[in-house]
Amino acid sequence: MEDLITTVQTILSICGGISIIGGAAAILTGAYKKYKKPTNDLENRITVIESDIKDIKQKLNNDYESINNNRNDMNLLMRSMFCLIENKITGNNIEGLKKTRDELINALTEK
Repeated sequence: MEDLITTVQTILSICGGISIIGGAAAILTGAYKKYKKPTNDLENRITVIESDIKDIKQKLNNDYESINNNRNDMNLLMRSMFCLIENKITGNNIEGLKKTRDELINALTEK
């Protein structure tokens, strides 16, 4: 009977040890997750911000390109107006008008 009691006590001791180790592991795992949470949150936030910045930069580059295209078109129209005014005043500058016409044709066909 004493052997049975000793065996049961041994089994209970082993089970208690396993429970203690399991509880300690659960506590350590929980503490580690709480410790890592701010770092993970910051990494996720940085990833979102970087993707937003990339999107904003792309939109900004598209806007700069549109502004430059509009500026070039406006310059071409102003040169055309100047050539027309000069031709109307002096009656000359036929070659300038032809050159400007070719530039207008090129600009319209490129877009």
